[in-house]
Amino acid sequence: MGRGQRSGRRARGAGWPAAVALLALAGCEVGTALPFAPPGSPDAGSDEEQVQCEGAPTIDLKLLSPCCEGTGDSGHCVPGSYVPDEVQGLVAQCENGGYCIPDAFIEAGGAVEPVECLSVNGPGVCLSSCIPQVQENYDLLTQDICDVSQRCVPCINPLDGKPTGACDLKLQCNTTPASQCPEGPHVGPPLIDPTQLPACDQCDTGGAHCLPADLVPGDLGSRLADCSAGGKCVPDEFIASAGSFEPQTCRSVGGGEGRCLSRCLPEVAEQLDRLPQDVCPPTHVCVPCTDPLTGEDTGACGLSCDTGPTEPPLVFPKCCDGRGTCIPGELAGDDADSLGEDVCPEDSGLLCAPDEFIDGTFVAEPCVTTGLIGGGEPGACLPDCLGAVDTIFVGRGTCSEGFKCAPCKGPFGGDTGACDFLP
Repeated sequence: MGRGQRSGRRARGAGWPAAVALLALAGCEVGTALPFAPPGSPDAGSDEEQVQCEGAPTIDLKLLSPCCEGTGDSGHCVPGSYVPDEVQGLVAQCENGGYCIPDAFIEAGGAVEPVECLSVNGPGVCLSSCIPQVQENYDLLTQDICDVSQRCVPCINPLDGKPTGACDLKLQCNTTPASQCPEGPHVGPPLIDPTQLPACDQCDTGGAHCLPADLVPGDLGSRLADCSAGGKCVPDEFIASAGSFEPQTCRSVGGGEGRCLSRCLPEVAEQLDRLPQDVCPPTHVCVPCTDPLTGEDTGACGLSCDTGPTEPPLVFPKCCDGRGTCIPGELAGDDADSLGEDVCPEDSGLLCAPDEFIDGTFVAEPCVTTGLIGGGEPGACLPDCLGAVDTIFVGRGTCSEGFKCAPCKGPFGGDTGACDFLP
């Protein structure tokens, strides 16, 4: 087991903070295209548009946590940022975040029009048993022509004569949002020549210069570093295009879609040890479009004239009964040797990191060991997800459920590193 700081360590993939989401570099703001939505929502298209709909890009089910077990249907947890508010109210919320969406919807990118059927009191539509209200009334609803995992939900509630809303669900086409940069990214000679401005003295990587503060949009100034001679340290692409630019696409953490952003941006500089270079120039690194731990939008792929991500979000799967996350080995840093891969997708190369380590807040409780060898010794309570403690030779000791008491000393008297996590 590797050694850690006394305040507790975290895997290097810990969070792609809302910091990146703050980088609205004056220009276009791009909304998220919705995979499906009920009629009446501002995102619902016309009937003609819906007929031509082919659905949104699908999300690989292997990257999502399963849900809906025991209902007769299968589903997976989709991040809340990709589920419209109206749909969130119809489906179950997952314990580990996101919403339980039937697999048929996910695999079709939401392009699923409910099948009409004959219900208990007249017309209805076939809906998945993953939907809580369908499951609650499963034995009362007819199957009719619906799939075995569905039931025919009536258009009209037989108890009060009011619409159930089931027959109002319509297909929502996923369309690429129109660019809010009417003239597109700037092409041609720099509108402002960055080389004529002082270099940023606090950022030695290059690719950014000091722009007078009065030329920096007010809401952007607080997110940029100060130059010692005055002004703000601004990436050259922003200066040269006067804010109308399109960041280069790249492959970020875990192979997910990202954008090349300047190392001189404070929010990016704080994460340099976690972000890959990929095809970005030396002055930039590849920032992911989506936080692979939460599925939330980082904002990196909606800057200026960028029309947003073109691929489904990459979200690392959960492990250890939802108490851990499967992350790439390179993000685990010094912790990699102590993490196990047996509970992560086969041949994925991912390692199961306890969430307590990932969020960077973990501090161990002291304990007294019990085990086949060396019982009664001082130790530290560590998550039982750790490969280093997932052994019959390390017992629970005085730790709470989900933890094992790892000894401070090894069988030959050397430090194990476990007690470096103690307060």
